[in-house]
Amino acid sequence: MKKEKLKEYLESIQFDEGNIQEILEFVDNEKDVKSLYEKIEFLNKIGVTKEGIDIILSDNPLFLTTDLETVKRSVNFLKNIKLENVEKIVEINSELLSTSDKVMSENYKLLKVLMSEREILNLLKIDSEILSFNTDYLEKRFEFFIKNGLKDKIKTIILNKIEAFEDEEDEIDLEELKNM
Repeated sequence: MKKEKLKEYLESIQFDEGNIQEILEFVDNEKDVKSLYEKIEFLNKIGVTKEGIDIILSDNPLFLTTDLETVKRSVNFLKNIKLENVEKIVEINSELLSTSDKVMSENYKLLKVLMSEREILNLLKIDSEILSFNTDYLEKRFEFFIKNGLKDKIKTIILNKIEAFEDEEDEIDLEELKNM
């Protein structure tokens, strides 16, 4: 596929010339052009706006190398758990598009151990980044919080202090988290 076809498609969905040129810089060969075309077309079909597509391309460089099937399976996973406004969720948490549905499923199962399905869906509407975490790491972090008396605070931590999942254990202020 030639860049001209991708350019024509982007024009047809109202991208301006500046954005089109930026997007075309991401692709070097016909295979990459075709892959990006198919992924942008898929995102457009599920309702992601052109602004959202811009955000995804700039916030998630892995999206460029993620195959279309992974993107589709990720979106289908989000739909299958009955998460609403999937198009907005992938705009906000674009890393989900390059996260396998297997990882998201495993993380979802971990969350189900700690909270109800309704609580999980409400949490994921606000911040679904947790689904993209490495599952082994997430499990260890949950164990750390539970061991330190924070089982009932995990939902609050995810919503208000997600960086606690990314900090080293010795950097986490357990008292601050207990007082949330």
